Amino acid sequence: MGESQTSYVVVDSSLRRKYQAQPGRQEWITAIECICADGSSIPPMIIFKGKSLMTSWIPPSSPKGWHYTYNIKGWTSNEHGITWVKLFNAATADKANGKKRLLICDGHDSHISAELVRFSIDHNILILILIPHSSHLMQPLDVGVFGPLKRAMSAQLDPIFRTGVRTVPKIEWMECYIEARKAAITTSNVLGGWRGAGLFPMNKYRILHQLSVPSTNRPSTPSTTPLQLLNTTSPPDHDILQSTNRIFNTELCQTTATSPVKTHARCLAEITVRLATENAILKKDNSELRAQIRKQKERAKGKRVVLKNVHAICTEEIYNALVECERTAKLKKTKGKKREAKCTNEVSSSEDDEEDNVDCALEGNGVEIEDCVVVQQF
Repeated sequence: MGESQTSYVVVDSSLRRKYQAQPGRQEWITAIECICADGSSIPPMIIFKGKSLMTSWIPPSSPKGWHYTYNIKGWTSNEHGITWVKLFNAATADKANGKKRLLICDGHDSHISAELVRFSIDHNILILILIPHSSHLMQPLDVGVFGPLKRAMSAQLDPIFRTGVRTVPKIEWMECYIEARKAAITTSNVLGGWRGAGLFPMNKYRILHQLSVPSTNRPSTPSTTPLQLLNTTSPPDHDILQSTNRIFNTELCQTTATSPVKTHARCLAEITVRLATENAILKKDNSELRAQIRKQKERAKGKRVVLKNVHAICTEEIYNALVECERTAKLKKTKGKKREAKCTNEVSSSEDDEEDNVDCALEGNGVEIEDCVVVQQF
């Protein structure tokens, strides 16, 4: 959490270097992903860092079937490995239809524990361990999926970093990951990963013959369509402004105006472009900041439930826990209102009884009370 890939940004050309502040590495969140050679994928398992699982970490937009768990370090472990392989078995059993399944993974300890191997043997799951330090070449996720996923994740996090936040909450990171996963883990990327690793379709020469192919893209020829100068005060598009300024400078050089006038006109054209660029950047930053504040206000209204002694839980179970929490809160509030209404009725009845007794006493004496003065006795 708190880091993104290197990317291109729009900066002031007069500055030699321009850095974008980011919160820095805060803590670990592990996402266990799995893809199939037919282009599909199974829901991931997310491991948060913490001593218990909080519902406030999981956004309402979380897709169905995702599983969430926690660890004091935010890493995977042997216990999480056996939990995940059980989820893998449940997600792929119908597709396998009783046939054996091949599970390709690296040599992490959580992938080769005795309990995981025993479970895999009992459920027709074959485990293939890749050669050490070869996952960047032979693991389909590393070859064709994790690269687009990191870029998509950076695109989601950069607007948050530009607002100058010091920390990225877990729920905001999860919202970004959900959107980035939609853009990155696609059928084409999954199939490309398997094909690039030479595993499906099988191509044993794929790894040995990975040669860089020079780009054959030819530079695009500029448009020869003549452009007219601006004749309105409405803010033009950036490309149109650049083109019209070039035409303006060309025409300006052919005039008989003095050099100071020409210099002044060129400076005005450059200032116009700079101000238009700054205005566009400020509008973008303002809209992203407003969206960020609106999301934080919406999240602050929700319920928070601590899920203790829960090792792994799916999205549906989290929603059920939140619904039960809200129902209990409403029931307590209703009981409190009824108790207050009952106490109010009892007090009103006792006051009415006292007033009736006073009226009866006065009527019995036959005394008619008129204007009177209350005298304090000493």
